[in-house]
Amino acid sequence: MGILDKFFGPPSKKQFAKALIGGLRRIGDTGTIIYDAENFRLLRTDREHVTNLSNIYQEHCSLPRSERRSHLLRLVHSLLIDHESIPDDFSQARSNLRPKIWLRSMFVNMELEAKLKGSKAIDLPLYPIGEHLYSSLVYDLPTSMASISHETLENWGVSYYEAMECACQNLDESTIAWGKIGDNFHSAVSGDNYDSSRVLLLDRIRSFDVIGNPVAMVAQRDAMYVTGSDDESGLGIMLALTEKTLAEEPRPLSPLPMQLVEGEWVDWMPERDHPLYPKFALLETNFLGGLYAEQKELLNAVNEQTSEDDAFVASFSGLQNDAGDVKSYCVWGAGVHTLLPKTQYIMLSTENGLVASGKWDTVQRHVGDLMRPAKGLYPIRYRVREFPSQQQLADIGKVDL
Repeated sequence: MGILDKFFGPPSKKQFAKALIGGLRRIGDTGTIIYDAENFRLLRTDREHVTNLSNIYQEHCSLPRSERRSHLLRLVHSLLIDHESIPDDFSQARSNLRPKIWLRSMFVNMELEAKLKGSKAIDLPLYPIGEHLYSSLVYDLPTSMASISHETLENWGVSYYEAMECACQNLDESTIAWGKIGDNFHSAVSGDNYDSSRVLLLDRIRSFDVIGNPVAMVAQRDAMYVTGSDDESGLGIMLALTEKTLAEEPRPLSPLPMQLVEGEWVDWMPERDHPLYPKFALLETNFLGGLYAEQKELLNAVNEQTSEDDAFVASFSGLQNDAGDVKSYCVWGAGVHTLLPKTQYIMLSTENGLVASGKWDTVQRHVGDLMRPAKGLYPIRYRVREFPSQQQLADIGKVDL
């Protein structure tokens, strides 16, 4: 940043968020406002409200310097009005309900962060979409979206499922268009911040012409792709677009595919002999590696502060061999109470070095009684307090990665 930019250029993201919070305070907003710098948003824990800042920040920065002050004031007042305009009656609110897709780890990590700070975690009704995503309800507003809490649903006298049905109907009716590449690749292209949520429009997706079973990928908020499980060309397009998203988006959603099975999205991967399997496997390993790294950092911080768990938090590691095969592994050390990430392979070691190694299922088959799922952790970890016996190590054997 040049010296003139510092004084006359657009504000930094941090400065913009600080200015919004200061403006809200000046006009009488006394609620709890948290600036989430990593996701560039404001969190309202007192009102279960999330304001995503990316779009309004870009709009603000595009204005001449002389217009930014008045624009900021308009934003501040609209944010306050937004909070106060959510109807108390469901019949008045239903037309503005929308489904929202979130990365599951965001909420799990926020719970750990709340434990660190001694604060209350956000209490929202959440429904799993595959293994790595959640859906929730939001009230759509001109410049933001307000999350619908359990308390709001109770006050409305409706269930989560009834409200979600309305939200999905609203989303379907507001869909401008679907994009197509060729005959069998489909993409949500409405560009209204809810394209990822269109993965919940199951009747619409079932109507798509695909080869095989419908497979979807929700790589970011403004992207959702659908093709067929037997469509190599469509899967290749999906991979290419997702790889582009990962390169450009600082906080993507999930780059992993899901297959529609009996009305539910379930995690899916092509068979190991599929031409595209190595690329899907690389996406999976990188994605899970990032989740486990974030989790490890938070667990270590919580354990250091609270001393409630003395377990060593093992790392999720990955490698790609000369043949292009991608493999993940963790290390189970003798005499160490450990939380193991779920990986493809486990390396068992003592002070003398590696004594056994095997695929996860192989190790679990021989010593599964020593591996207990740790309660309440996502991504899942397995708690190990004892080390396998010499006979069990011999039964596991050794494999090369």
